[in-house]
Amino acid sequence: MPMNLAMPQFTEGFLEALKEAARRFPTPFYAYDLPQVEREVALFREAFPGARLFYALKANPRLGLLRRLRALGLGVEAVSLGEVLRAYRAGFGPEEVVLNGPVKTPEDLRVLAERPPYVVLDSWPDLRRVARLLPGVRVLVRVNPGLEVATHAHLATARKESQFGFLPEEAPSALEEAQALGLRPLGLHLHLGSHLDRPEDFLRGYRVLEGLRGAVGPLEVLDLGGGFGPALDLKALAPEAARLSALYGAQLWLEPGRRLVAGAGVLVVRVWGEKRTGRPYLLLDGGMSVFLRPALYGARHPVLPLYEGEGEGVYDLAGPACEAGDVLAREVRLPRPEEGDALAFLWAGAYGGSMATPYLDTPAPLEVAWTGSGWEVLRPRGRIEALWAGEG
Repeated sequence: MPMNLAMPQFTEGFLEALKEAARRFPTPFYAYDLPQVEREVALFREAFPGARLFYALKANPRLGLLRRLRALGLGVEAVSLGEVLRAYRAGFGPEEVVLNGPVKTPEDLRVLAERPPYVVLDSWPDLRRVARLLPGVRVLVRVNPGLEVATHAHLATARKESQFGFLPEEAPSALEEAQALGLRPLGLHLHLGSHLDRPEDFLRGYRVLEGLRGAVGPLEVLDLGGGFGPALDLKALAPEAARLSALYGAQLWLEPGRRLVAGAGVLVVRVWGEKRTGRPYLLLDGGMSVFLRPALYGARHPVLPLYEGEGEGVYDLAGPACEAGDVLAREVRLPRPEEGDALAFLWAGAYGGSMATPYLDTPAPLEVAWTGSGWEVLRPRGRIEALWAGEG
């Protein structure tokens, strides 16, 4: 999955602070430029005035980040019970949380019964289970538009064969049944996928919803989801999104995630060796356990050296796992490093720390945030002993 992006627009002073952080903190660690996140929020406000924004917290769920986004007036979109409870822990109320996802178990719904969020209905069994266990809850019906979009296959949720949502022809009946079973239907929900950079993909999805207007009538809410890629021109979507919501007489809701945080985050690792087999490698202390996206999605992230070296080389960058797939980047031109020199993987603020795993008994990486004047710890580095706690 290409990531042919330029240098993010970091806050002035961030890169110098990052070099200082690389000397101060153990690697691997994630670092986030909080003022840059705030600027991305402002861009959404400018492009979609009047829209209600729900941050897709799976992109980066750190509590310190969530509290700052709530202070900026955002809600959150969650896709699991754990994420809903994390949002509540960060200070969000049920009226500020949208619960999405194809499986909501009876246990999940019973936990939420006293403080139910908005719920996105994803299938007939989902609708009937929610009606039984969360009577009267406010709901949206998710529409699967059956469209091909330009992104990695794992991220394309709008295809007809994907597991998400109701087919367009089912949506009117789903709204009617939700009403009949005692739920409070607010409107329709659409989510096409993740990392979408082409406006035409969104516009085709909007046209599917436009075609349902006659069958479903006016609505309170039209949630057009997220998936906004880093290179997407938001203002190319705004007029059609506004027109569509006006057609329904609905408030426009959006669910940006990656777009708000990806460019603000970096993963910092150290080089602990250089070797050549059939290819030239730099050996890093961070790999697929802390940064899964290259292995899972084939994602390519730009790399920034945080050191100066004599001469240059072209290297593959391999992590510490005993797996041939643990390569974070290939054919990267860099100054020749010394042992201990640091590199930063850019555009790593989304689906980086949130997807870190304890595979190979790897502790959770440290995550820190630059406020513009100093560093704050969002999540401390995990302890190795905690990985086997409770096992006896």
